[in-house]
Amino acid sequence: MIKAIELQNFKCFYHLQLPLAELTILAGGNAAGKSTVMQALLLADATSREKGDSVDASEALGGAVGSPKALVSQNRTELPEGDFSLKVQWNEQSVIFTYRIDKLQPLKLTYSQSESTQTDRLFYLNAERLGPRISYPAGVDEEILRDGANAAFLIDRADIQQRRVPGCLVLAGESSKFSIQVENWMNAILGDVNFSVTTDYVKAITDIRYGNGVAEEAVLPTMTGFGISYILSIVTAGLWCASLKNVSLMIENPEAHLHPAAQSRMGKFLECLTDAGVQVVVETHSEHIIDGARVQAALMKRTDNIQIYFFAKEENGIKVDSINVDKNGELSEWPKGFFDQKEQDLRELFKMRRKHAGN
Repeated sequence: MIKAIELQNFKCFYHLQLPLAELTILAGGNAAGKSTVMQALLLADATSREKGDSVDASEALGGAVGSPKALVSQNRTELPEGDFSLKVQWNEQSVIFTYRIDKLQPLKLTYSQSESTQTDRLFYLNAERLGPRISYPAGVDEEILRDGANAAFLIDRADIQQRRVPGCLVLAGESSKFSIQVENWMNAILGDVNFSVTTDYVKAITDIRYGNGVAEEAVLPTMTGFGISYILSIVTAGLWCASLKNVSLMIENPEAHLHPAAQSRMGKFLECLTDAGVQVVVETHSEHIIDGARVQAALMKRTDNIQIYFFAKEENGIKVDSINVDKNGELSEWPKGFFDQKEQDLRELFKMRRKHAGN
């Protein structure tokens, strides 16, 4: 489990230290630093697995970085050994990675590190997940692709491997078969959904067909909305991680393409994953994700395992507020700008109604 991360001179933060919980939720406005924390975790994880003394920044972060200056805070403090550093605490062990930009290979960051023996795994689903397609790629057994493209393949492989879902995550009956539980959780979150999966190992593609209790025959993913495909990758990744040990799962915008009620149920699912030993880090713009998670935590009497951070841009930089959840699911803080837009809009509408009533 990743217990904490500390950023020094990295992107928009000249210094930030965040303890992480079993479920950590990063909320706040756009361009306020949430993704920077996710990228710091990705870079540290990639660096910890390198055999040499350099790491490719674009490969680690999963996208073109552009200028290496984009990785270094404009308000940086001087570091004796490099341009920026990341300190990560895995369980009881802390590791410091100090990075220096190589002028000859700008995006090949050279680094030094304190001794590390960490073996935890970090999986990541980005916000741009693969939507409805006629078929999906197959062939990567033990990895969750960042865009969730191989979710259907992992379902097929899990059944072949007889991979089982932990008992605390088994819904609707006693079967812990992987595909059955993916389908059960999709039903719990979305409603009436069923599917069938087949893999052509010669062509290296996996086909998935969706149905429900009304349709006469199963249909292609391209005949459904984006929500089904997006949720498939999250549920599959979550249950896949639950079948492993010492695993963290990061997800960007799990609420994408989901109705508010489904967003709340997704929040409950993410909280349930922690009961199976999966550490979850979520970046979200949805109050429903947060509400669902804290309701489920209160029901499970596990509210001490949630940590919420609210990121807000201010004149002097970025402020990060820490929000806890009490035993009743109530929030310890409600900072200005923390999902209060509905109240602001309602006040504006009320003012207009009063104005029109007076005319």
